[in-house]
Amino acid sequence: EMKKLILNGTWALNEKIPSEGELAEAFGVNRFTVRMALQKLNILGVLETKTGDGSYVCPFDFEKHMRQISDFYLTPKLLDDITEFRKIIEVECARLAMERATPEDLEILRKHCENFERHMANYVKLREGSPKAITYLHTLTDCDLELHSHMCSMSHNDLLIYAFSTAKEPIREFMLTVGYNRVENANFRIGDISVRDHWGIYSSIKNKDFETCRKILVNMSDYQVAEH
Repeated sequence: EMKKLILNGTWALNEKIPSEGELAEAFGVNRFTVRMALQKLNILGVLETKTGDGSYVCPFDFEKHMRQISDFYLTPKLLDDITEFRKIIEVECARLAMERATPEDLEILRKHCENFERHMANYVKLREGSPKAITYLHTLTDCDLELHSHMCSMSHNDLLIYAFSTAKEPIREFMLTVGYNRVENANFRIGDISVRDHWGIYSSIKNKDFETCRKILVNMSDYQVAEH
């Protein structure tokens, strides 16, 4: 019943909901039952309970929820499936992005490409074997992942966006593994290829050149697998 009140907007976003006592009286149950229900809604991420204050409706963050449970589903077999998943999801999202992307979408993608190029340049400067390079790798990986995530969001298909979100943690782990191998092997030539390919994704979507974009995304996955 409380979920219904959130979903239908009776309890609005960021609004403080009634106290445990008021809820117990309203639903005709004891306070312990209310407390258990509140805990479940807190775990789901739709309520936030502040000690000494009360419970508030909060925006549901699907990606945060998936990050919190990723340890339970992130397996070696799942990492092996990443390439096939990305080829299917990202290629289709790119195709839809060419049909549906707004000028604002494209501008954000351009900024992601600039950001990725800047981080890659800094990463390469650190050179091989540097502990700082390995630490910076996490920043570069997050930047790369957000670029691909935004490309998927440009499809404006919520189910495809959710599908990519469910896989973000496994994809991130895979990217980190590939990137770590680059640090260990000092294979910085891949940095130039990666920057070129990301700009290629942007330009091909902007120019509605699906075949070029598809080849880039497929080749990108394949050379990551080769390094992995």
